Amino acid sequence: MLWLIPFLPLLGALINGMLSLGAARSLSGPSRGFVSLIAVLMPGLSFVLTVVATIRLNQLQGGNVALTQDLWQWFGVSTGTFNFTLTLGLLFDRLTSMMLLFVTGIGTLIHVYSIGYMWSDRGFARFMTYLNLFMFSMITLVIGDSLPATFLGWEGVGLCSYLLIGFWSTNNEYNDAARKAFVVNRIGDLGFLLGAFALFMVLNSDGHGSLNYRDIAVWFQDGTSGRVAAIAAQGGLISAAALLIFFGCTGKSAQIPLVTWLPDAMAGPTPVSALIHAATMVTSGVYLLARLSDLYAHATVTVLGLTPLQWVLVVGCVTAVWGAVAGLVQTDIKKALAYSTVSQLGFMFMAAGVGAFDVALFHVFTHAFFKATLFLAAGSVIHGLHHEQDMRKMGGLAKLMPITYTWFFCGWFAIIGLPGGSGFWSKDLILERLFAGANFAPVIGAIAAATAFLTAVYMTRVMYLTFWSPSRLSDEAKAHVHESPATMLVPITILGFGSLVVGVLWAPLGFGVHFFGNYLAPVVGGAQQVVAAAAQ
Repeated sequence: MLWLIPFLPLLGALINGMLSLGAARSLSGPSRGFVSLIAVLMPGLSFVLTVVATIRLNQLQGGNVALTQDLWQWFGVSTGTFNFTLTLGLLFDRLTSMMLLFVTGIGTLIHVYSIGYMWSDRGFARFMTYLNLFMFSMITLVIGDSLPATFLGWEGVGLCSYLLIGFWSTNNEYNDAARKAFVVNRIGDLGFLLGAFALFMVLNSDGHGSLNYRDIAVWFQDGTSGRVAAIAAQGGLISAAALLIFFGCTGKSAQIPLVTWLPDAMAGPTPVSALIHAATMVTSGVYLLARLSDLYAHATVTVLGLTPLQWVLVVGCVTAVWGAVAGLVQTDIKKALAYSTVSQLGFMFMAAGVGAFDVALFHVFTHAFFKATLFLAAGSVIHGLHHEQDMRKMGGLAKLMPITYTWFFCGWFAIIGLPGGSGFWSKDLILERLFAGANFAPVIGAIAAATAFLTAVYMTRVMYLTFWSPSRLSDEAKAHVHESPATMLVPITILGFGSLVVGVLWAPLGFGVHFFGNYLAPVVGGAQQVVAAAAQ
């Protein structure tokens, strides 16, 4: 059954891809309806199957259990004493479950939203094809059981981002943005590949060469004296592998120095922005750090005075500050949200940098809801103003677009961290872990607290310019302002409600434990204990 989760969106892409050829540029209304049905149904079914798999997973005995499925043997190498076989397979554990629930769930809602937003576009079927292909790639990235399997999805989301950012290919500026995203991510991908090779050499040092995630975790968690000695002997190579893979993560998750592509990605249609920023691509770097948490917990050899996790912490801090400062001066509503994504990703990396992988993933989860809400509501504003994105030409929209305003307000409420919003829970946890950290982590915590204040400032500025300030619309524009269709408002409503309530998943919920952190403990808890012990 697991193979159906990634396959269904791929099937949707194949069906709509065939429809997008030739006469698809002049698709009739019924044909567009069929395209919409296929495009939404396939990721929707993937979400249902993810829920079913999650239920099955939770019925298994023990915490560190997983559903697995081998698909086929990719290749094998046998030379003398060296034997290596790479089997492409799927891994569904608690980390996979958490990621896929919001990837498929929010992704499906973005597909529904796209029906209303892109209905009249000549390339409607092609757009839906790319969205389905994007979903297939992200699901593959998350559900793959090894680094090579993840790399297939990793490259897939890179390709799809290029196709979607440059979707309106008659605009040279948009084409430049697409190429920039593609090239910058390829730079990071080199780090991913080199890091994977280095990690294989580490595990192969005592004859256990593998790139399978469960094999990697077992190798590092083996407390025998021989394995402890092997880890100590390979300390330099372990840190090199961790740093190289982290460099790959800076590309996909837009961290300094590979951050420049993400703001330019606003060239694509607004649903693309929501998909990239909230549900898929930019979260993949944080996911990979958490998936390889055992590697980072044991990477203790310093490079330029810092361990790999300390590099994650510092880079995340610098990126968070840079994104927040840049967000203060934006006039394009989508670019303001783009820089907020950069800053929030920095918070996630800071949490991972002090070994709080569960907290980093919790912010990934809450951010997916409130950032999708903000982007889709911003798209509703742009749609209602006939593609106007300059906030200096807006104002007074709280009265003119009350439904859109209500849910944008909920997203704003969550991202600035007011009590009751989901961002309040996850940001507070990040600051708590930073201030409790060792070495210079409390200093980073103070900087992060100031950055959180900047977040409130620039997001309130967005609210004021767009909704609260006196209207700066022309009489003609004001006469034509309208709310979006139900296909756009319903997904915004669901996500807006989620941005208010999903934060309680960290609360004890009557069980005496923090539900979200406890749920992920079998996957990342061991690494967090190693990091905590090393800090004492």
